[in-house]
Amino acid sequence: MKYLIPLAFIIWGITSCDVVEEPYTKGNISTEPDTNRINILLEDFTGHTCVNCPAATKTATELKKIYSNKIFIVAIHTGEFAKPETGDKFNYDFRTNEGTEIDNFYNISNQGLPRGLINRSPYQDKLTFHYSQWGDAIINYWSKNKIRQLNMDLSAQYDSETNQITANVSLHYLVTQSKQNKLSVWIVEDNIINWQKTTTDPIPDYQHNNVLRYSFNGAWGENVGNATLPIGFEFSKDYSLTIPDDKDWNVTNMRIIAFVYDDNDGIKQVTEAKIVNN
Repeated sequence: MKYLIPLAFIIWGITSCDVVEEPYTKGNISTEPDTNRINILLEDFTGHTCVNCPAATKTATELKKIYSNKIFIVAIHTGEFAKPETGDKFNYDFRTNEGTEIDNFYNISNQGLPRGLINRSPYQDKLTFHYSQWGDAIINYWSKNKIRQLNMDLSAQYDSETNQITANVSLHYLVTQSKQNKLSVWIVEDNIINWQKTTTDPIPDYQHNNVLRYSFNGAWGENVGNATLPIGFEFSKDYSLTIPDDKDWNVTNMRIIAFVYDDNDGIKQVTEAKIVNN
């Protein structure tokens, strides 16, 4: 078991799509939380043929504006709504192997997109939420997790001569850990202009942001030290990727997102860094 499984699933079928009249967030989200608190990773499971997914994207963007550098968003395109279609529309493939594996583990697409995870932590006995609950789930998480457990430093560079992205992640623990911590390091891309279905007319030049492109260490990351980590424990690792020739990535629009989690308690900290062109 890689994470806490939700206590109950609502299975809507692989062609279901959550419907709500317009995006909104609930909860007291008008005040910036204590900067010492744990950051939030919002994993937005989406698809370019999901007509309600743009509303979820709007909600995630609103939350990011409110909480600024405390929230980090990854859009994971997966399931039936992310499959490329034949013809000249919706034929782009946003999917990744890592995103599909995570989706399958949490059974997210089968519950109906759009749907998301908030620090992979449960809220109201569920682990995945409709976007109308994201605001409340964030407030609920911060009400129960008030102490930052580690500091993260992240940097990333791109060498145009070698077409290589490199990144360094450094961790410094502030609280003793009694469960195996894991580190995931992902590449995301903004400003991908392509088709998107909506509740009205399809948009041919929709701006897809925060799109998961790649993971340096697989869907589930890698172990950080031993199962028990003392206060003051430090971990540092370098990562590199030579961008394959068949990828149409635009490095100027890409960032690295790194996060630490354990299988029982979810994400402990997350941060991001822009990729600097050397």
